[in-house]
Amino acid sequence: MGTSSVRPPSAEVVPRLLIRDPDIWLAWVAWGVIAFSVVQVLTFSFGRDQSIYALVGEGVLHGKMPYRDLWDFKPPGIFLVYALAQGLFGRGMAAVRVLEAFGMLGMVFGFMRLAETFFERQRAGLVGGAVAALIHAELDFWHSGQPEIFGGFLTVAALVMVSTRVHSRRSVWLWLGVGALFGLAFLFKPPLGGGAIVCGAYLIKRERQRDASASRTLLVLLVVSVGAALPILACGAWFAARGSWPALHWTLAEFTPGYTALGWQGREAAKMLYYALEEAFFRFSALAAAGVIAMASITPIHSREREGTFLVLGVIAVQLAGVAMQGKFFAYHYAASLQLVGFLAGLGLYKLWRRCLPGGLGGALAFASFIAIAADMLTAIHDLPQSFSERAAIRLQYVLRIPPYTSREALDRELSYVADFNLAADRDVGLEVRSRTASADPIFVWGFEPAIYWFAERTPSSRFIYDVAQRSEWQKGYARAELLRDLHARVPALIIVQHDDVFPGVTGHTWDSHDELPGFPELAAFIDRGYEPVKRIEDFDLYQRKAASSLR
Repeated sequence: MGTSSVRPPSAEVVPRLLIRDPDIWLAWVAWGVIAFSVVQVLTFSFGRDQSIYALVGEGVLHGKMPYRDLWDFKPPGIFLVYALAQGLFGRGMAAVRVLEAFGMLGMVFGFMRLAETFFERQRAGLVGGAVAALIHAELDFWHSGQPEIFGGFLTVAALVMVSTRVHSRRSVWLWLGVGALFGLAFLFKPPLGGGAIVCGAYLIKRERQRDASASRTLLVLLVVSVGAALPILACGAWFAARGSWPALHWTLAEFTPGYTALGWQGREAAKMLYYALEEAFFRFSALAAAGVIAMASITPIHSREREGTFLVLGVIAVQLAGVAMQGKFFAYHYAASLQLVGFLAGLGLYKLWRRCLPGGLGGALAFASFIAIAADMLTAIHDLPQSFSERAAIRLQYVLRIPPYTSREALDRELSYVADFNLAADRDVGLEVRSRTASADPIFVWGFEPAIYWFAERTPSSRFIYDVAQRSEWQKGYARAELLRDLHARVPALIIVQHDDVFPGVTGHTWDSHDELPGFPELAAFIDRGYEPVKRIEDFDLYQRKAASSLR
């Protein structure tokens, strides 16, 4: 029986196959979320902490020193960032947000690089960047612009450097850079520097896989340690050269430990660590939680996936140990960890997306529905007066100048308040101060609102730009004596006394600044003897200096 061959159809009658990247739609959505999140952050005004950092940062630009001339008890890195932002982009609340936005974009590209290295899927990192950027936007004005945010950006940069392979002759410079990045992160929040331990161990393991000698392994440890120490020592030398070391030492070695101890009262270390872990992975974002679960439960997409995820998880573990050590569990304390949780969630969501693709359009729609529901199910912050979607819509109206949100002032009156804080009231007080004082007149705020100095554009009479140190049980004797010395040396033209600023987690008691005055008779007498009440604006009593008073 003969065989017959079947001729293939000519090229003219074969339908053209449309070859498309199935991830392109996911990429467009991810970039859209990132762009939306960046726009949100660019519209954020100051919260209380941000006004502190901005005031100190502005002082640094004019030759003043943190702690000695303008006091706060955060590590020095954040003041330098705010100084840099204002030096680059001018005096304004938007300056640091521009720098923050650049950091967010750098984080996204860093995640893409990490994903390419460990998963050979850049878009898994892009999805992780979108998740992290969305959480960042959900932190809103109060919990963004914080030390942990910028320390987190440095951590991502260090992870990218750790994952980079270079010629053995250039490895020393890479190790030094990794250490230096974590040393800089230490200057924002000391526990963030602990990532150097994890990354150093990773580098040592990689060298051992290359059959490195014991001396080279020791060299890794030495170079990373030297790199981490360099920025810390440089910062210390700067303070010593400017005569500010005693103020730094009192603040960070004597005042801050007492503040931290408040969070440990009646608590156990193991339970605090578990609480930090639970919060970071499951209490800020349902989308991130679902992504992390998918990451852990779906088969790895690359042989190095576990290597990359364990590296990131190790850094997160050190960071969360630091959160537990602080004992406060404020949302922004998790900010650096939330960035990395977003990266891991992005990997999980990407793997889930690839699992849904064989279902065609139905699978894609099911994935999109899941993402939409999870994103709205739980958002990062719950103590603001509106939901995240409502606040986001209002901010977009401001960007497009849609009435009534055509000015920063209108936006702040609608959104920039939480608990006892109201940025619009601070602005009103600041403008009133400006109308009652000359530009060279110093003023003093007995309260917790440094934004008043910012809006008034008047210099503080004391380095204590808010009164927590004088209200704390563990250091108020020294702090009060220093404050009185400042006030007598530079008598304020106007004093503002605040009501309802109660912070038991910060001061250790439930009295506000006004109620604290009878227990601080020297300051009460200073005000009674030399000042008279002239106006009340919201929670603030304004006292003008009497014409014939002599307080020096």
